[in-house]
Amino acid sequence: MRIAEYDDVDPHQVLRLNLLSLGWALTPERVALIRRIDPRPFPFFAVYAVEGGVVAGQVGAYRLPMVSTEGPEVVGGVCAVCTHPAFSGRGIATMLLGEAHHRMRAAGLRFSTLGTARHRAAHSLYRREGYEEVAASASTFARCESLRRDTPLRAERAGAERLALTDNIFRRAAAGRLGFARRSESFIALVAAIGDVNPDDVWLLGDGKDWIGYAIARVSDGILTISDLVLIDEADAANAGAAMIRETDSVYAMARVEDSFTAASLQRAGFPPPHPDWGTFMIKPLTTGANVDDARRLFGIGTERFIKSWMDVT
Repeated sequence: MRIAEYDDVDPHQVLRLNLLSLGWALTPERVALIRRIDPRPFPFFAVYAVEGGVVAGQVGAYRLPMVSTEGPEVVGGVCAVCTHPAFSGRGIATMLLGEAHHRMRAAGLRFSTLGTARHRAAHSLYRREGYEEVAASASTFARCESLRRDTPLRAERAGAERLALTDNIFRRAAAGRLGFARRSESFIALVAAIGDVNPDDVWLLGDGKDWIGYAIARVSDGILTISDLVLIDEADAANAGAAMIRETDSVYAMARVEDSFTAASLQRAGFPPPHPDWGTFMIKPLTTGANVDDARRLFGIGTERFIKSWMDVT
């Protein structure tokens, strides 16, 4: 079995592997688009295991911009880890993770990161490979009729033509924060272009004078699901939620909660306390002398200065 890069394997076999294992349409066209507009993937894009002409496994590798107490930093991010069903149980994912870590280390990165779900089989693999959980996601759910509905804010769908406004909002909200507090230019437009976000799910939140926040929120079957909420100057998350509920006439609302300030605001509006869900953020030290406690300290993990979105994590 040999290890190869994306450009050295059959892209249609890569597509089939991703459809079989992840249900993800990683077409050659999508790879070309990601490489053209997204600066985060490594030039090799991903590493593959090949045996008998069959692409048997995959690990993608990204360079993720972060901010530490020492200044800007780039960390590794592994993604799209999968094995062809015909080759399961042969240690292919372990081998490819080792290759990805070697390449990250050679690029001078101190840490590798990933986001996953604790109920997935891959979670135990990551733990065996030295990843440790450092931040669990949480969410809260309520019937809208039980929530405070008055709000001074307005909510409008951004649409594709106004996605750039979110970048300015993020820069203002992330000033002085740690973790994933810096992003590529036109980041939301970028993730929308590659299919990770529907532009119709991007909301702008205003106070009558200015846009003071944005949200990624989807409405389906009467349920408003807020997966990302960014607000400037500690604007009230409850007011933001109420504005979107009002515009969508939702029956239920569920919100992902990343910090205690948002949790407290939503509780004042009538949401129950958030509980951890299956999502988790994991970190692995790559260099001698580095450890996970270093990462927690450097990036402010566990403090109010730490900022993270599912869109920033691979």
